[in-house]
Amino acid sequence: MKNRTRKIFILMCAVITAFVITACGGSGNDEVASADTSSDSAQTEQTAEPASEETTDDSSDAAVTGKYATLQEFLEDDITQEQLNTQIESLEGSGITADVTAEDNKLIYSFTVENPDLAAAMDAATVESTLESQASTFEAIASSLKAAVEVENPVVVVRYLDNTGAEITSKEFAG
Repeated sequence: MKNRTRKIFILMCAVITAFVITACGGSGNDEVASADTSSDSAQTEQTAEPASEETTDDSSDAAVTGKYATLQEFLEDDITQEQLNTQIESLEGSGITADVTAEDNKLIYSFTVENPDLAAAMDAATVESTLESQASTFEAIASSLKAAVEVENPVVVVRYLDNTGAEITSKEFAG
């Protein structure tokens, strides 16, 4: 039974890792493309109507960076929401639900193990070991956030919760 539980847990971690990579990686790339489109539009508008120096400077700064001011703004973006919802829906039937939130410089992935038997069988040491083996993935996500958001030192937090909401384990990953 214990061996079967570990295999299920490892499979869940693989699904979750794919979820995390797709959700964050895709959004960042789409934002760069979106920023390029915005830049072209801004240049067209400036050519059509001269703007004051102050407005031109502000517009060019936004067009150059193409970044969100906060992680919360990043999460609230329609494209990001669409991708996250698709990934969260893909977890249906796996016994895990996911929620992604932002707090200051932290992007927080909360995975709730809905199956009480599976949650009870998951000990913190096993989960932490698995998270540690995936550290490079989560660190890469934290690093990629720098390209999409104007936040210094973004951190990815991965939390596993049992079906009552009690934390099984949590780990932070910096870029």
